Amino acid sequence: MAKAKASPNLEALPTCPSLAQTLPSDAVLDALKMILPGAPLNEVLTAITSLIEAHSTGMLCSIFLLDEDSLHLRYGVAASLPDVYCAATDGICIGPNVGSCGTAAYLRQPVFVSDIASDPRWVKFRDLALQSGPRAAWSTPILSHDGKVVGTFGMYYREVRQPGPGEIQLIDYASRIAGIAIERDRSQTALARAFEQIEKSTAQLRHIVDAIPQVIVVLILDGTPVYANQTMLYYTGLAVEKVMAPDFRVRTFHPEDIARLNDDRREALLGVAPFKNEQRILRKDGQYRWSLIQYNPLLDDQGQVIRWYATGTDIDDRVQAEERARNENLALREQIDRDSMFEDMPLAAAPFLKTVCYSKTVKSPRAHHV
Repeated sequence: MAKAKASPNLEALPTCPSLAQTLPSDAVLDALKMILPGAPLNEVLTAITSLIEAHSTGMLCSIFLLDEDSLHLRYGVAASLPDVYCAATDGICIGPNVGSCGTAAYLRQPVFVSDIASDPRWVKFRDLALQSGPRAAWSTPILSHDGKVVGTFGMYYREVRQPGPGEIQLIDYASRIAGIAIERDRSQTALARAFEQIEKSTAQLRHIVDAIPQVIVVLILDGTPVYANQTMLYYTGLAVEKVMAPDFRVRTFHPEDIARLNDDRREALLGVAPFKNEQRILRKDGQYRWSLIQYNPLLDDQGQVIRWYATGTDIDDRVQAEERARNENLALREQIDRDSMFEDMPLAAAPFLKTVCYSKTVKSPRAHHV
């Protein structure tokens, strides 16, 4: 049960035997000021009920909140109602004959019961209400900006009483202010949950990315790294702060490859199309190994690049195998050329020249991999 203290301005409102037609502007502003800075919902709702109760002697107010299942009502605040009554009615399921508040939430319209003892909508709670004190119960649904029921605002009296035009207007004002507070609170709660889910999803995604056996680096638009997965850190032996350092490329890639690819990479990062290149990465054991680096952009709704994802695959074994194949093919072609040359020579000179040529080791040029 909420027992939060109302704000000073609300407590200072005079109690009048006759109901005011409108709420004092300073009191309304006081309630709204509590909503804007994000005061706890319980405090705001308590302030609103205190504001309304101050306008009529003997009035008791409560605010129900509709559960996320859109079926059950839970007390947001009911500081003036007896505890035994609140305990028995908290969590009621809305319906066409569930007191004033349960019926108002179900029908989405105000329900004014002037005499609980004779009204069929109070059959289930009649004895409880009469024993606890309330005799008249007026309720109006609290609606969100899009027309959804988020709760009910209830007014109770200990005597039989029919609402007048001013009281109907007052309960309407109260429900509107309460609706602003409830919707603001639920929006903030939903936003907090969304951020929590994003953080969980981000952590799960990072765990998955770290488990991928490929080197992965996330880059901002100018190519500066902002994230590297565990494979990258393990492969290079660098700490994460070294990967984020401005000299990361100089520290990690072969100098010849940086000079060779610098202009092409800079130009490609200005576009939106995926691209790739091959360059040598310094492994933690001090060896440079060839890697295929593939760059893929993350685009926003307007097609603009938000991030670049660079994935590296070690292709050094493939490059070395291709180099060996090229050298062997070159040596084979040279041998074929020599053999064809001897075929055109006189028979007497050919054996001697073959002996001289084949006694020398033929070395083919080979690309140098550091």
